[in-house]
Amino acid sequence: MIKQLSYLTLFILLVSACKKDETTSLQWSELAKEKREAIEQLIASEKCENLNDWTIEKAANYWCGHSYFPVHKRIKTQFEKLWNEYRELESKGIDAGIREGIIYEPCEEGIWHVSAPIQLICENGKAKLLYMKDLSLADSKAQITPVKTKIDNYLNNLTCNGKDNWTTTILLRDCGFDYIPYLTTANLTEIKKDIALYNSLKKNILEAEKPNCPVGEYMYPTGVKCVNNKPVVELSK
Repeated sequence: MIKQLSYLTLFILLVSACKKDETTSLQWSELAKEKREAIEQLIASEKCENLNDWTIEKAANYWCGHSYFPVHKRIKTQFEKLWNEYRELESKGIDAGIREGIIYEPCEEGIWHVSAPIQLICENGKAKLLYMKDLSLADSKAQITPVKTKIDNYLNNLTCNGKDNWTTTILLRDCGFDYIPYLTTANLTEIKKDIALYNSLKKNILEAEKPNCPVGEYMYPTGVKCVNNKPVVELSK
């Protein structure tokens, strides 16, 4: 009898293990949302009095990019545990979405910008992260001028001897975009940082001033050609 029960138990376990998980992507999303709220509640449970006790934690998202959190040293282990649980729920949600036929966009950065926080402060006893969007219009204007000078110097010093490995990125302007050529095989650390900072500052200015831009035809880049050893972006309607 005991042997028969053992076989029955084994059979039930095997069937349970093979049973298809029918949890939907929406249900996983709700569970992930609850976990994210638990993370926020954990952070809020610590009073912010001494900034030396806090760090800005850069946490990798499951699909694309990163999230940033102010984390007190006392809760760092708990935070990491909850974040890993959150990522697992996100993973299961995306897997379910793929089975449901949802198409997830690849992780591509369309416009270079600053996504990381620029400052950690204590406000009303709570830790708070400040981002580029929190800068005033005056500060944004003051910071953008030297950055634009660095980008202009980059463009002035660019040379080329062929079309291979050239592409473009977007630089925001008052109305529309400029397209900045760059060599994909070059070290882009500095110019990417400058363009990302410029675009973030320009976005602040545009949102504050709301320029009256006329409706026109959209010009998009089709390639980069060499003219007198200088890269020139080719545009088309």
